Amino acid sequence: MCLLLFFLAPTVAASAASSVISGAETSSSSSSNGSCIAAERDALLSFKAGITSDPSRLLKSWRGEDCCKWYGVSCSSRTGHVVKLDLRHDFFDEDFDARLRGQISSSLLALRHLTHLDLSGNALGGNMSIPEFIGSLKSLTYLDLSNMNFVGQVPPQLGNLTKLAYLDIHKDFYYPDALYAYAFSSDVSWLASLHSLEYLDMSYVNLSAAVGWVHAVNKLPNLRALYLSSCGLNSSIPSVLHHNLTVLEELDLSNNPFNSPAAPNWYWDVTSLKFLHIDKCELSGPFPDELGNMTMLEDLDMGWNNIEGMIPSTLKNLCRLQAVYLAENNIGGDVTDLIERLPNCSWNSLQELILFETNITGTTLKSLLNLTALSTIFLHRNHLSGSVPMEIGTLKNLTDLHIGNNNFSGVISETHFSGLWNLKSIDLSYTYLQVKVDSDWEPPFNLVQLGQGISFILSFGSPDS
Repeated sequence: MCLLLFFLAPTVAASAASSVISGAETSSSSSSNGSCIAAERDALLSFKAGITSDPSRLLKSWRGEDCCKWYGVSCSSRTGHVVKLDLRHDFFDEDFDARLRGQISSSLLALRHLTHLDLSGNALGGNMSIPEFIGSLKSLTYLDLSNMNFVGQVPPQLGNLTKLAYLDIHKDFYYPDALYAYAFSSDVSWLASLHSLEYLDMSYVNLSAAVGWVHAVNKLPNLRALYLSSCGLNSSIPSVLHHNLTVLEELDLSNNPFNSPAAPNWYWDVTSLKFLHIDKCELSGPFPDELGNMTMLEDLDMGWNNIEGMIPSTLKNLCRLQAVYLAENNIGGDVTDLIERLPNCSWNSLQELILFETNITGTTLKSLLNLTALSTIFLHRNHLSGSVPMEIGTLKNLTDLHIGNNNFSGVISETHFSGLWNLKSIDLSYTYLQVKVDSDWEPPFNLVQLGQGISFILSFGSPDS
């Protein structure tokens, strides 16, 4: 019998939003003199009139004189002006029918003191472009229009929002409305005006025609997080490699068709990075030695590229590493050599090691025992052999152990599992391993895919089955 349990590691979604929000929200949610400004109340009511569907009745409180007490509305305690409108719908709430529907009324222009606008996750775009008038809300420091059904040209008028610290207009690829229709921008030079910007997410906005995008973001000296995943970008190598992004901590350029060598690239000089995702970018050649200069790096994803060769030996100072994703590159070489090239100073902090289908070889996994904080090991679909060390049971944080589709042989016993209290998924399929435990043995873990216990994994297929 062959059993394959496959559990995908969650996409790392590190967020710089909390620091940006704390800097952008300076106003109280209470009102002055128990009432809001009449003209601003009228503007909000006009906005409400543009809402054609409110299944969750979010706006049922929008009545009476004091709009500062209405749901989603916050006013300055000093002036009484509306400073915040937050009607976001949790995109990961599966009840898409609960979203607000309609259009965004230009009456919002009367809210001249509005600093925070979040309408994300709602169906208020009408499959039209982001309204140009949004660029006239010049007091905004926080703007989130993500996962709305906007299509068409991103208005360059957003460049007028020079106080913005946070801008999010991304749309996730599984958004239910207009699934294959996305916003686009052929010229992002307007970004250079947003000097205060700390957080920018334009993922899934089509930027394939945007020449000079690197130079545009290079003019944002306060930028801490930049997400440009799946934007159709086809080049990340500008003519000038000098950069001003001295505080950038998070960079996601994944799933862009760069079709270029992994090095040189401008981001290798951004040594402040903690989070770097350049997976699925059609990168080739060897891993760059410059990786060793990124001493702040915690999360590295270079998986699903065409990179060849062993990771460089320059990584000794990357002491903060917590996650390394290198899947589906042609690394080759011995797994022990690879583990030993990971910085020794990170052995007690590295939690996720994703190396499946990397063409690595080796006859022992004992080097893994040095990585005492490991929670996820993906080594399946390689050319590994030998037995699995009993000491693997000392990795007490392990939740995912995937070593299937290799040539391992020997016996997996109760000792192997003795300390794996947190184990949730395991893949030993298509190996020569045999699991042998006593009939009355009670496993110390609960596999989430196997509600009825360990008896379901007592026999495994071999590569010949």
